Parts: sequence; structure tokens; C-alpha cells
Amino acid sequence: MKLIIAVACLAASLSLATHALADGTTATLQQPVAKQVQFIVNGAIWDCNQSTCVSDNANANTSYFGPAECRDVAKHAHAAIVEFKADGKTLQPAALDQCNAGLAPKTTTASR
Repeated sequence: MKLIIAVACLAASLSLATHALADGTTATLQQPVAKQVQFIVNGAIWDCNQSTCVSDNANANTSYFGPAECRDVAKHAHAAIVEFKADGKTLQPAALDQCNAGLAPKTTTASR
């Protein structure tokens, strides 16, 4: 019985989390952040964890959604963005190129 309740709670939590993300703006990073980070871009609070940055109060209907906002998020996250979307809108490859233009690529070195 406890397992059934736990599974039901998990399903409800995932459903609410998916709904919250659908209403916000999401940036998928090329490289994961080293630790959780929070910052403000254009008055919206962004939370980055692993390879995803989300903002529940950034809105795709404002004039901010585009390569410039994407670039500001990339600078704060210190990583290139491979997908930037909000409310059914997604930046196209040319706009993502503008977003990531001039960002220093992260390199990894092999150790012996």
C-alpha cells in the first residue's frame, strides 16, 4: 500500500513539474554547470542545474525572447546553449548561432 501511495505522489509531482516547465523558458546547455546557479536576466530569475536552465517568469511573448536573451543566459551559465525554448517557441539554428557567437568553447584535457 505504501508503494502505491509513493508511486502516486511521484506521478503527481512529475506532472506538476512538467506543467511548470511548460509555462516557463528553458535553455539546454552544451556543458552542465559545475554547481547549481541562479541569476537574473531581463528581470527574470533563472535557475541552472546540470544541463538545464529554467525560468518560470521569463515569457516568450515579451520582446526579450530571442538571441539576446539566450546569449545573456549563456554568459551567466558559462556554457553554450543547444536549445532555447518557451511557450511553444524554439530558437532556430541561425538564432542559436547568434546566441553562442564569441563564447569561449570549453575544452577538456586528458590526464595521464
